[in-house]
Amino acid sequence: MSNQITGRLIEIGQTVQIPSKNGGNPFLKREFLLDATTHDPYTGERNQYENILPLELSGDKCSELDNYRVGDVLTVSFALQGRSWTNQDGELKRMASIRCYKLEGRKPAVQQPVQPVQQPVPQPASASYPPTMAQAFPPQVDANGNPKDDLPF
Repeated sequence: MSNQITGRLIEIGQTVQIPSKNGGNPFLKREFLLDATTHDPYTGERNQYENILPLELSGDKCSELDNYRVGDVLTVSFALQGRSWTNQDGELKRMASIRCYKLEGRKPAVQQPVQPVQQPVPQPASASYPPTMAQAFPPQVDANGNPKDDLPF
């Protein structure tokens, strides 16, 4: 299951190279801020509590941010990652990061031509189904009290 969030891009950081401890290729990391503050679905009013998320891309994904500008609306697929380590004082430390693996810009809405609404063709009352209460009850009877029908046989 994928974690996704949609918001407006408000800041794009520079790609940072973190040298490898064992002399290998450097680690690439790029951070950005996404404003995912909600809006009231009825009034459109922005929630008073902001939801600004610091997100990051790593490796080859860092260059994907070059396709977007501040103000663009993005849907971001991400994974939560956590690490623990012991610092110089012997304390156990923990860290969590939100690692993004897919960015999708929201496409502008395409205007569809307005189709005229077709009204349903009215049906005669005798052809409607299910029968209305006036048609179904009470059944029509002849002078002798027998049910009246139109059948010739």
